[in-house]
Amino acid sequence: MRLQRIYVHNFKLLQDIRIDLSTDPQRPLTVIRAENGSGKTSLHYAILWGLYGVKGLREVTRAERIRLTSTASPLGKPVAVEVSLEFEVEDDGGPARYRLQRTVIETPAEGDEVERGQEVVRLSLLTGAGGEHVALPEQWIEQRLPERLADVFFTNGDDVQKFITGRQHAHERQLKVHEAIENLLGIGKLRRAVEDAAAVYQIYEKRAAKDAGAKVEGFADQKDELRRKSDELNAKIEKLSSRQKNMEAAQSQDRRDLDAIKGIGDLEVLNAQIAELERDCAALETRKTECLHAMSALLCDEVTSWSLMNDALTAGLGRLDELKEMRVIPSHSVQVLHDCLEAGECICGEPLEPGSSSREHVQSLLDEQQDKSAVSKYLSEARYRAHALRETGSQPDRFPERRTQLLSEYAQIIQEIKRKGTSLNASKERRGQIDDEKVRRLQSDLNEREEKIKETIYELGILGNQAVAVEQETAAKQKQLEKAQREAKISADISTKRDVATDLKDLASAVRDRLEGDYVKQVSTRLQKMFHGIIGSDNSSTQGVYTGVTITNSFDIKVMSQQGTSLDPDFEINGASQRALTLSFVWSLMEVAGVVAPRFIDTPLGMVSGDTKRRMIEAITRPPGPSETPFQVVLLLTRSEIAGIEDILDERAGSFLTLSCSHHHPQDLVNNWLVDYPVSRTCTCTHREICDVCTRRRDDEHLRYREQEASL
Repeated sequence: MRLQRIYVHNFKLLQDIRIDLSTDPQRPLTVIRAENGSGKTSLHYAILWGLYGVKGLREVTRAERIRLTSTASPLGKPVAVEVSLEFEVEDDGGPARYRLQRTVIETPAEGDEVERGQEVVRLSLLTGAGGEHVALPEQWIEQRLPERLADVFFTNGDDVQKFITGRQHAHERQLKVHEAIENLLGIGKLRRAVEDAAAVYQIYEKRAAKDAGAKVEGFADQKDELRRKSDELNAKIEKLSSRQKNMEAAQSQDRRDLDAIKGIGDLEVLNAQIAELERDCAALETRKTECLHAMSALLCDEVTSWSLMNDALTAGLGRLDELKEMRVIPSHSVQVLHDCLEAGECICGEPLEPGSSSREHVQSLLDEQQDKSAVSKYLSEARYRAHALRETGSQPDRFPERRTQLLSEYAQIIQEIKRKGTSLNASKERRGQIDDEKVRRLQSDLNEREEKIKETIYELGILGNQAVAVEQETAAKQKQLEKAQREAKISADISTKRDVATDLKDLASAVRDRLEGDYVKQVSTRLQKMFHGIIGSDNSSTQGVYTGVTITNSFDIKVMSQQGTSLDPDFEINGASQRALTLSFVWSLMEVAGVVAPRFIDTPLGMVSGDTKRRMIEAITRPPGPSETPFQVVLLLTRSEIAGIEDILDERAGSFLTLSCSHHHPQDLVNNWLVDYPVSRTCTCTHREICDVCTRRRDDEHLRYREQEASL
């Protein structure tokens, strides 16, 4: 099947969307450029609904509630929803074109509820004369694009990563791989053919036994009973094996969780570290305070004054010395005048009687000298003190040295506080991640599961021995039955039919086993080549992280490391490699199967960048060779995903489209579409173009403008 056109009407925000896909084998890529919130997921779901209806959409998306119309639709007003898909398939007479239409009336109600009518599905064979109705359209689609393989053909970026990875149990991954191989390669039909042939054989074996007589019929009944017992034992073994795998997967996850917690550190050790770091931080804060006090004291110290004002202070000291030489300082006349007044006689012998003019004169001299003496005393003390500190003050380098020392000490303290604080916060954060109760619970669960796994293994051993014994008994009973049948008289007709049924059963089983083994090898070989091509490494023992990828006989995908061990695809392979692994498997499977079908991927390049992104796009869009099956791939890409691969899209894409949504205006979308409700629209701009519909902020810096095709 090759999709040619998609039309969507009133599905979510997709009001009237038409997409013409590339059908050119040499340019198999269709690029739909769309930013987040533009309607990519809605388009994906619209296609799924068109193919499989609401029931199928719910199965594929795992969504409990399905609403097809926009949440902006008026309450109580019926809305007609339609999806039309046109595609080409190879019928017996050659290529034929069909149109699948699915319509429904949905009426929005209160509380985001909807009332939905009966879906109408119509499949038409498009001819020159018009459309011819095709009966049973859903069964017709199921034969060509089975719903169980919808995630192979139509998927989003995250689901690509989760198809065979995404923390699945190993047996779930094996089941998905097996189902995909069986259904795409047609092996499932062979398996059913084997089952049908075995059922026919059993019918004719019973008839032959009945025709041969009671003895032979008794052997046949006994064999049937043994077969039923064998089936019951095998069913129990399969159930127990599945339970064991589930327990082992849960055990493995618990071990990872426990190791992750233990990897954080021991709680007691962390508590001791935190206490020590807190003491260190407190001591450092004390040292910081002391250092700041020392800085303050240094600024107030006379040494600082001499260091900063040495020349001025030296000049002042010189002036004080001059006053000393002039005998201005120190002053002693005040005491002499006191003595004269006290004795009542001047030093010249004249009496200084109270009230006399002579005494008043001496008193006035005393008062005058007392005022001058305070200044003289201060100057004298300053001179003495200055001389005492002169020796220290004559060392001008002492202050800068002390200043540098204190600043260096302060910087070291601050740096150490920061380092210790970071360590303290990290230790506290690690301590916060340790959940003692969770550790105890995980350890308890591990111990409990270990015992249950041992019990299951023991029980499986008993059942296995019983199954072997039943098989041996069945084989012996088969020999008895065959011998009795040879000795008895069986009609030629029944004997011939029984033998033919046996041959058909054996032949179908052999063909199934052979094809299954051969196809798995082919897919495995192609898978490894494509995977290594995308991640950019080879399978040597010295290059690259991964040295081999293979599909085992039990349908598990194994990725080998340089150490020769197998890596867990869910936990030991990065996101980009997981996507590369899944895409490689799907592409390899479809190439080997020769299936012509669309490969529709929404946002495939998340978590992928640089050269890996380029190699991935080159690998999944490479045109098929002359002997290879044509295909088409539809990629919904954001502008960031497109960046760096523009040249590949130029070469590989045969159709371009841009999807935009009105609610991105004005923050991201430049132009106002003048609509009162959110709606998504398309334009035919390529990844290098913009128009009035799709122009976004900063687009004009690197994209060329093209005239708008239709008015808004």
